[in-house]
Amino acid sequence: MLYLTRTFMFSSSHQLVSPDLDVDANQCAFGNCTNIHGHNYHLEVTVRGEPDPKTGFFCNVLELKRLVDQLVVEPSDHRFLNDVPLYRGAITTMENLTQRIWGALEGALRAQGMDLYQVRLGETHEHWVSIRKD
Repeated sequence: MLYLTRTFMFSSSHQLVSPDLDVDANQCAFGNCTNIHGHNYHLEVTVRGEPDPKTGFFCNVLELKRLVDQLVVEPSDHRFLNDVPLYRGAITTMENLTQRIWGALEGALRAQGMDLYQVRLGETHEHWVSIRKD
C-alpha cells in the first residue's frame, strides 16, 4: 500500500466558546482563545492505494487538490470559522475542525476512487491533530 500526502494552507479566525459553559467556565477552559483570534492553518490530507499498472499512480493529484480546495480551503480561507457552514455548531477546536474536514472529504474522495487515510491539521508548527483510518 502506498500513501500520498498533499499539504494545504488557509488563514482564518475563530473564537473558542462553548454554549454549554458560562463566561467564567469558558474563560477557564479556553483562556485567551475566548477572544477572536487567527491562525495560519496547515492541513495535510493523505490518501492511499495501489498504483494502476497502466498509469503508475493510484490517484489524480490534481483532482485531490481541486476537491480539498473546493470543500475545505476556499470555504475556510480568510473567514471566521465559527460562521462557516462546514463547522457550524461545533466549538472550533483543532479536534472538531479535523473531524468536520474528514467528514467533508471522505465521501467526495471515495467517489473519485481515492481512499482517505489521514487528515492532519495544525494551528501552529508546535501542535497538530490527526484523524486516521486504522
